[in-house]
Amino acid sequence: MLRLILADAEMETIPENMRNDYTIKKMASKLHKDPALMILDSNYMHTSIDKYYPGKSTRMGRPDIVYVFLQMAMESILNKKGLLEIYVHTRDNFIISINPEVNLPKSYNRFIGLMEDLFKKQVIKNDNKVLLSLKSQNLIDFLKPLEGENILMSPKGKSTSIHGIIQKKDINVIIGGFSEGDFLTDLYQYFESYSIFDQELTIWSVGMEIISEYERFIKIV
Repeated sequence: MLRLILADAEMETIPENMRNDYTIKKMASKLHKDPALMILDSNYMHTSIDKYYPGKSTRMGRPDIVYVFLQMAMESILNKKGLLEIYVHTRDNFIISINPEVNLPKSYNRFIGLMEDLFKKQVIKNDNKVLLSLKSQNLIDFLKPLEGENILMSPKGKSTSIHGIIQKKDINVIIGGFSEGDFLTDLYQYFESYSIFDQELTIWSVGMEIISEYERFIKIV
């Protein structure tokens, strides 16, 4: 089983200190939503983010990164064969567990709506089957009971080939869920990190390479 874990993903509801911001309140009113239940999204809220968190609008509020990554991974042959598990760990230490059978919305706006629903209800079900769940837990405690080897991907890591990383059938690959900067969780003290290219890659590119190599390793393609 391959498990992909997005670590320190920039997915969160609007911070309390931003909820009375004029632009945020105007947007919430237009969408008929409570600001406290809205997902922070720099695509639409970058000015407000920079107002309260100067210089952070390119990192904070990036649910689009999670969206693109999940669209890629969920449509993979590996996932359709039931051999992939995906988890999203957020900057506020929530763990999102994703049922491999869930049909995530292809529309970005509908995806955001689903995430807002998840943060509100903490579980999304259909016919008593749990499709998505959210719980409060730090990343290290989450990783400890997982079977298999933990592998940390980072541009600062040891240079190696993708083939060199995928050497076991049961592995957990940790990828940063942010656009810039480094992990908020101190993962380097627990795991050796690896880099598969001499240039920084997008998160979904790293995920795609990992999935493709794992598919070849277990010979399903």
